[in-house]
Amino acid sequence: MEDLEQALTPLLSDPTERRAAFRERSSAYDFVKIHPADVDEYRSDGWEDHRDLKKRKIMKRSKRLPKMLEDRVWCLMYNMGYPVLNGRAFNIHFTRHDKSRGKKQIDVFAKDDETVVVVECKTRTSRGRSDLTNFLHETQNLQKDLANSIRSHFSQDFNPKILWIYVTENIIWSEADLTRAEAANVRIITENELQYFEAYISHVGTAGRHQFLAEFLQGQEIPELAGVKVAATKGSFGKQKFYAFTTSARHLLKIAFVNHQALNHPDSRPAYQRMISKSRLKKISEFIGGGGYFPTNILVNFTETCRFEPIEGQVYGAEGTRFGWLYLPSKYKSAWIIDGQHRLFGFTNLDDDALDAPLFVIAFEQMDSQKEADLFITINHEQKSVPKGLLVALQADLKFGSSDPREGLSALSSALVRSLSLD
Repeated sequence: MEDLEQALTPLLSDPTERRAAFRERSSAYDFVKIHPADVDEYRSDGWEDHRDLKKRKIMKRSKRLPKMLEDRVWCLMYNMGYPVLNGRAFNIHFTRHDKSRGKKQIDVFAKDDETVVVVECKTRTSRGRSDLTNFLHETQNLQKDLANSIRSHFSQDFNPKILWIYVTENIIWSEADLTRAEAANVRIITENELQYFEAYISHVGTAGRHQFLAEFLQGQEIPELAGVKVAATKGSFGKQKFYAFTTSARHLLKIAFVNHQALNHPDSRPAYQRMISKSRLKKISEFIGGGGYFPTNILVNFTETCRFEPIEGQVYGAEGTRFGWLYLPSKYKSAWIIDGQHRLFGFTNLDDDALDAPLFVIAFEQMDSQKEADLFITINHEQKSVPKGLLVALQADLKFGSSDPREGLSALSSALVRSLSLD
C-alpha cells in the first residue's frame, strides 16, 4: 500500500479529540451556525432556534434516525473505553487482489490492543422487513481486503480479532438474511440488544467491554490466558463436578459472562440474573478500595471440560476430593457467573493494580443451564438472611473499644440497644 498512514482515515486516538467527538455525538441534536438572513430557509427544513450570537444565529434540529443510530453505537464504543475510534466520514482504503484500489465507508470503527470492531448501521423509519442481501454480500466480499488494510495500517504484527457487526433499528430480519449474516461471520445487534448494552455499560463502565466481547467472541481463544493454571481442589456433589480455587479478578473478567434477563439471549438459556445495580456496585467498589475483601466464593459454571492434573496420592474425603493443578479456561464466555456478579465487577472501578487481588471461586463443570437457574434461586431466595438482632449483638461484641471512634461509638450504641432489649 502506497500510503499506510491514509489507509484508515480519519482516526481519533487523542483523548481530547475523542472527548470532543463524544460531546457532539452524544447530543440528540445537530447544530449549525448561520447568518440571520437564512433563518426562514432553515426553519422550513425543520431547524429550530437555539441561541443568538452577535452576528450569527445557532439553529438546532433533531438528528435523523440513521445518524442518531450511528452516534449511539459510536458512543457505546467510547463508553467501553476503546482508545482508537473513527472520525466523521471515515473510510478504509484497501487494495484488491488484482492490485486495484478501493475504499469503503464505515459507520463505526473501534480498536484496542486485541480487537477491532467494524460496524454498519441500517435503519427503517417504521418497523418492517428490509432486504439486506446486497449489503451482506458486499461486506463478505470485502472482509479479507479490509482486514489486510487494518492490519497493515497499524502493524504487520497486529493480528486482532475483528468483529463485523450490523446494528439495525426498526428492521425485522428475514431468516434468509440471518443465514447470510451467519455465513459471512457478521454479528447482529438490534435495537433491543443495543439498549441492553447501553444500560449495562452505564452501570459498569469500561469493564463492560468484557461482556460485549464475550457475547460476540464466544468460544474463541484469548491467547494471553492460554496455559494459566491454579492450585485447586476437585470434588463432586453427586454427579456434579466442582473446583475450588483462587484467581484474579483480571483473569475472571476476561472469560466471564452474565446471562442477564434484559439480553433476551437467543439460545433460550434461562436468564436469571438481574441488571447490575449501579449504586450497589459503587458501594462494593468503595468497600474494596478501602481494604475490604469478600471471604465468600463467587460461583461460576465452566462451559467446557477442564484440564485437571491431580497431585499423586492426594485424595481426601468420602467423595474422592483431590488436590492438583487446574488449567483455567482461556476462551471468551467460558465462565458463566451464577452468583457474585457485583463482587466481581466491583473491581472494575478501581485502579488497575486492584484487578490482581485474589478471588475465591467455586466453579462447576458443564452444569445444566436449568440447574444454574435453580442454584441461583436457592442462593437468593431460599437461604435465610442473618437476623438483625444477631448483627447488633456482633457489632457490640466485636468492635467494642475500637480505636476508631466511629466504630467504638457504633459498638457502644449496639451494646445499649441490646441491654435495653433484654432488661
